[in-house]
Amino acid sequence: MVGIDQGCPSVLALSNRIRREAIGLKDIGIPLDAFPQKLQGIIFDVTNIEQFNMEYLAMSMLSAAATAIGNSCQIRIRGSWRSSPALYVILIGRPGQGKTPPLDYAYRPLQEHDFLQVSRFIEENKRYAEQNAGARDGDAFDKNKPVLVQTILSDLTQEAMMRIHNDNQRGIVILVDEIMGFFKSFCRYNDSPLLTQLLTAYSGKPLKVSRCSNPIPIIIPHPCINIVGTTQTQRIGELFTKENVSSGLIDRILFLHPKSRDIPKMQLIQDAGLHEDDRVGSVYRKWKQVIDKLLSIEPDFDEKGIIMPKVLDMSAEAYQCFAQWKNTLIEQVNAIEDERLIESRVMKADSNVARLALVFQLLGWACDEIHMQHIDVRSVQAAIRLYDYLELSYHEIKTQVQKESMSPLKKSFLDGVQPDFTTADAIKAGAEIGLCESAVKKNLAKMCVERTLQKTGHGTYRKIL
Repeated sequence: MVGIDQGCPSVLALSNRIRREAIGLKDIGIPLDAFPQKLQGIIFDVTNIEQFNMEYLAMSMLSAAATAIGNSCQIRIRGSWRSSPALYVILIGRPGQGKTPPLDYAYRPLQEHDFLQVSRFIEENKRYAEQNAGARDGDAFDKNKPVLVQTILSDLTQEAMMRIHNDNQRGIVILVDEIMGFFKSFCRYNDSPLLTQLLTAYSGKPLKVSRCSNPIPIIIPHPCINIVGTTQTQRIGELFTKENVSSGLIDRILFLHPKSRDIPKMQLIQDAGLHEDDRVGSVYRKWKQVIDKLLSIEPDFDEKGIIMPKVLDMSAEAYQCFAQWKNTLIEQVNAIEDERLIESRVMKADSNVARLALVFQLLGWACDEIHMQHIDVRSVQAAIRLYDYLELSYHEIKTQVQKESMSPLKKSFLDGVQPDFTTADAIKAGAEIGLCESAVKKNLAKMCVERTLQKTGHGTYRKIL
């Protein structure tokens, strides 16, 4: 039988479409067809071989790609507003659902890149020590002392994060398996130094840390910090503290709670006639080639050695698509008369969509499918589709958190009314649990602000939870 060239984009697209139909897209929420064709093929192969959750794998690969791109490129959103591809991502699921293995797989090429950097540093440091044996500390040769460049951080302090990012201007990633412990370690108060630095870094503003022990402050002109980790569904509520909500941390995070909650089963029979090691290695090499190509993008540096990311503009069609989507959100916000009902998360949507568009564009380039001269409309459309799906995860998680924190009295009240009800219905339900009319009306307004209820008209309401 004559083989078919699977490298042909049209053939690969057809193959991917058949495979999507075979597995049933109804069981997969994430828009896989928005990903580059080559990456879709890799995701299908890895999922089949490793029995990973496909959604965890796809999102982990996007995070790894964003880290690999780092400060090499930025997207111009409008005017002087530019953004790096830094993403804050949390993978959520039940115990044993398989959150960590896909994340480890996606980041393995970057782990190997870090290991190689350590090996090089050891050799360079050894030569440096031999060449400067007997020299005193503080001599002029110190400026030539080798520096270890790291990308992945798992255990850190604010000062360590700044020092490592200063040594690696391209960018870093905070990768933590059970990420709730990391957030709880510094998110107890709104004035946490590390929390403040992460909020500032997300906005792309310069970071600065001064220490009495060091007369020269550490300054990061162009911060690029990715965050990615996993947590169990029952623990995510620990993140939704009053401080984290009011600081805007929650608004910056992309949550993935897969549509399918089933724990993947092992295949009872392996594929016959295949050399499994060769198959596993072949698929992994394809993914590593994508990451290595992203790492090969060389940013510019100014005369002071400060990194100067390449800036990609949106095409006219891409910008129009992005602006129309953003304007729809603005119109929805402008239509809300009560400012308390405006959700601040909506105002961070454009930042995350722009970053995702940049990642999709450069992933397409790394897969040899598109260019990297500017951002195409397809990348913007892919970013919007993915963001919309991730927002479904966010609202689902938020609803769950609200239900778990709801008082017994409020639960009893909501159980006493229909999904759609009137003020008169609410007063009657309140009376049955001992609430007077004024207390019911006060709580109706409060629950609308909390988004437990939605006011659908004069004197009519709908339960959201």
